[in-house]
Amino acid sequence: MLRSPYDIETRRDEAYFHTIFYLALSASGGPAQSSVLTSRGRIDMVMSLPHHIYIFEFKCNQSAASALQQMHAQGYAERYQGSGKPVTLIGVNFSSELRSVAEWIAEPEIVL
Repeated sequence: MLRSPYDIETRRDEAYFHTIFYLALSASGGPAQSSVLTSRGRIDMVMSLPHHIYIFEFKCNQSAASALQQMHAQGYAERYQGSGKPVTLIGVNFSSELRSVAEWIAEPEIVL
């Protein structure tokens, strides 16, 4: 399990973990976009691959289920309607105590 070192961090909040997640995906060559604006909110992160779209919502000390609920309530997948690509919604909850991912849920693919 990847954990952030205790001696290099300041605040263990959602923005902190969001940044680490974004940097890890970007460094691996993934086409990650952070803070993608929609007409009804802000998507934490999107990876748009040639044949698939992954939408991430991050929470800290909450639940992965609450992240999925927010994505549905704000219609985050609607931005990709008509793309013809399957979309997977991924809710991630970080633990400030564990300094890592506490849980995540991936919702089955939907094609818009």
